[in-house]
Amino acid sequence: MGDIDIRFFIALLAPTIGFAIWFAKRLLDDRRAEQRRRQAQDNLMRALFAEIDFNTRDMEIFLEKSPSRADLRKALFADRNLVPHITDARHTEIYRNRIRDVHEISDDVLQQAVEFYGLLEKIRVQIEAINYPSFRTLSDEGRLNAVEVIRHTAEDARICGIQLLDAFQRNAVELKRYDRRAMPTQTPEQLRSRVEQLDKRLAEAASRQVKQ
Repeated sequence: MGDIDIRFFIALLAPTIGFAIWFAKRLLDDRRAEQRRRQAQDNLMRALFAEIDFNTRDMEIFLEKSPSRADLRKALFADRNLVPHITDARHTEIYRNRIRDVHEISDDVLQQAVEFYGLLEKIRVQIEAINYPSFRTLSDEGRLNAVEVIRHTAEDARICGIQLLDAFQRNAVELKRYDRRAMPTQTPEQLRSRVEQLDKRLAEAASRQVKQ
């Protein structure tokens, strides 16, 4: 009778133990999946922050190196064929391809990010405009204003970028802007490389998550 009771007890207990083991494993797997998700989000936030930082720095450098309105007026009025050399060096890969995957920022910050990248796109269109043949047909004041509007939009983008980076930093204190004074030898090309490396790490993390 005792053997029967023991076998009955074991038969009754085995499913319970099996369920407990399965449940514990499920909890562990869920925890690991959540850690991977958080790591992927962290990498994405860092990459987006670096991209916004790069573009904001680009606006700052452009504004610092731009001639004054008086000097620009003098140069444009002196040469009807002069077309100011302005390049569009913005980096938008992470925003364009991964913004839909960002889940850790508020609606206000997301809206501000859309505005920031919208200003960058606006600058692209404005730069294209001064490279059209029709630019040379404008009056002297018209050509001056066409160039000045790029500077004004760049200033709007700079301010928007700084505010956006501040919003990111309020949510993640470990995010820091590149300090040009602390690292004077770093060039815009190196900043672009930094963003590309972060993007590569992000893609690798996403690939590992899919495989797991």
